Amino acid sequence: IRAMSLCIKKAFNITRDNIVVAQPIVIFMIVISLTTGALYQQTNKIAYMVFFVANILLCTAFFSGWFNMIQKTLEHNKKAEKNFYRDDREKAEASFALGKEFFPGVGEYFLPVTFTLVAYVVVYMLLLVAAYKFGMKYLPHPHINWGEFMAAANSTPAQMQKYVASLSFYQLKAMNIWMFFFGAVFCVFSLLTMFLFPALYNNLSKRDDKKNPYLKSLVLAPFSAFNTNIVFVFRHFLGSVGVLIFLLFLNIIMSVLSLFFSLNIVLTVFGLLLSFYVMTYALVLIFLYYDENK
Repeated sequence: IRAMSLCIKKAFNITRDNIVVAQPIVIFMIVISLTTGALYQQTNKIAYMVFFVANILLCTAFFSGWFNMIQKTLEHNKKAEKNFYRDDREKAEASFALGKEFFPGVGEYFLPVTFTLVAYVVVYMLLLVAAYKFGMKYLPHPHINWGEFMAAANSTPAQMQKYVASLSFYQLKAMNIWMFFFGAVFCVFSLLTMFLFPALYNNLSKRDDKKNPYLKSLVLAPFSAFNTNIVFVFRHFLGSVGVLIFLLFLNIIMSVLSLFFSLNIVLTVFGLLLSFYVMTYALVLIFLYYDENK
């Protein structure tokens, strides 16, 4: 727990002192919003699939480079702690140079990150299907039209409130049980996979078979990283749970603040920038906690 609390403060300082590591997420969100808009506008199935696959590859390329930047940021911070740099100017130049680590990360980690993401999504989808079947068998059925529920959820708060008011007490109780159940499933899955990518990058950095990285990266890396991640979580269970609870708390705070940020365009822009910073901080915290306790 003490190590977790120290990492929370240290991750904030690292993110603040190396703000360049937050730049890729800003650019990525702008680009992905444009490509996603183009995806939804496609009526031709072939064009739709092309944009869909392009979006997936774009996401994978981004994560490959961004995670590498975070890894290099932690290495840079270790050097700074050991007074490796002659002065603050050299330290600042080294921090700014972290931006150059993005594209080398894409080239080196694109394939293993792609297959790890695919494995992650497949396992998560299978878990959701299993949870749904379990719920249908053992949990009370709310007997609602899910299409109407999703339409209300994606509409204005007033319309959602109107929809909720139309439900019976039994339906509201059943929906709360289902939401709690799937929330618990999400938390457990998040806990068990929280350090998957720090473990992946750490394992790949130590690999000996660099003459044949293709087979090792594609076939062995995701499974090896998942195994390393699971072992780490259970060895540092309380600290891992503490990190997860802290990140969920941050998410709740940002959700509440989003209501305030939606009041005008200036606050909206500020809210977006703050959310990018918080996302960067969250990733730095996860990588840092793994790096200092592995």
